[in-house]
Amino acid sequence: MASTPHELHGALTGGLAYRTGEFRYDVGSDSWWWSDEVFRMHGFEPGEVVPTTAMILAHKHPEDRERVAGALASTSLHGGTFGSVHRILDATGAERVLGTIGEAHLSDDGSVVDITGHFVDVTGSVQRFAADEATRQIRAADAHRAVIDQATGVLVHHTGSTPGEAFDLLRETSMRTNVKLRDLARKVVDAAAAGDTEVLDTLTLLAGEA
Repeated sequence: MASTPHELHGALTGGLAYRTGEFRYDVGSDSWWWSDEVFRMHGFEPGEVVPTTAMILAHKHPEDRERVAGALASTSLHGGTFGSVHRILDATGAERVLGTIGEAHLSDDGSVVDITGHFVDVTGSVQRFAADEATRQIRAADAHRAVIDQATGVLVHHTGSTPGEAFDLLRETSMRTNVKLRDLARKVVDAAAAGDTEVLDTLTLLAGEA
């Protein structure tokens, strides 16, 4: 785990430029100071509201609120550094993803005086990751469809069936053998490319039984 605010910032941002803002939490008075950017991340104009612990936690996503509250309480009591990535609902109700990185400062007697650090808005990064993952899945689905289409064409040629009958044969064989349709299709295509007629002959026999 990263042990300094600088290392935590690097871990959250990967060294890239993200919108960041500073905060200070005075533990004794339970009071907060936000830079202008932190207000804006939460959907407010600078100085529009007075940040409090209750307000800050109220803006956390319900599924993340308890975890963030626990991290704040633990650091306030025991000190140290912390890093968290969590969702918030800003003043307009929009969901954003923020990274929080901070460090506790101790008094001479070892008690925590305050916690200072940064909020990092990583919403765009998360959205880009989701878009990239969706694109990857779409491309994978396209590849699966392509190999299934190829296998259907092989069976049409080998069994003399129609495309619809050939696809039904693939699907039924997949269900009988508990082999995923795309994996079975790949076997058919690979067998045809290698001139291995055993798989194709078996499917031809199954077609005759249908």
